[in-house]
Amino acid sequence: MKKKNFLNKVLLTSYMISTFSEGIILPIYAIFVQKIGGDILDAGLALGIFLMFEGIFTYFIHTKKRNHDKKIKIMISGWFVWLIGILIYLVISSKWTLFLAQIFLALGNALADPIYDEEFASNTNKNSSEKQWGLFEGGISFTQGLSAMVGGIIASIFGFEILIYTMAITATISFILILYYFRRVRK
Repeated sequence: MKKKNFLNKVLLTSYMISTFSEGIILPIYAIFVQKIGGDILDAGLALGIFLMFEGIFTYFIHTKKRNHDKKIKIMISGWFVWLIGILIYLVISSKWTLFLAQIFLALGNALADPIYDEEFASNTNKNSSEKQWGLFEGGISFTQGLSAMVGGIIASIFGFEILIYTMAITATISFILILYYFRRVRK
């Protein structure tokens, strides 16, 4: 039971770090888009591309039944594709590379998130599931709020380049944690 609780904390921590990585740019996203030569319409298009592609990918990817090992491979692949999307931010120079990053992020989320939810639910202790789901949902809101503040501070003091490096570093840590989680689960 202790191993299961520890692993669920690793799973949850990985997700919160990924939430932080994505959320760090959200409150100043339109300013970032403007810095690469885009405008408010491009910021809206980028968000729309992300959400619509995530919806389409999620629907088509998760319509068939798979065994647990296959799901794990899909989830790890999703986390990796998502990490690539974050890393693309390091080379964004136009709205077109921004749109490409959004498609990678959407595909990564579509591959990983539904399986993450299932994995988290399967590790949730039935006697305290409300508490654990409260921790998950509250953790997301807290992490998004924290990342919004930290992102604003980093961008205003150090600029967008350091902000993007911070996104990349935290995304990499999140990916390493998810690999650690699945390696431990298989033991």
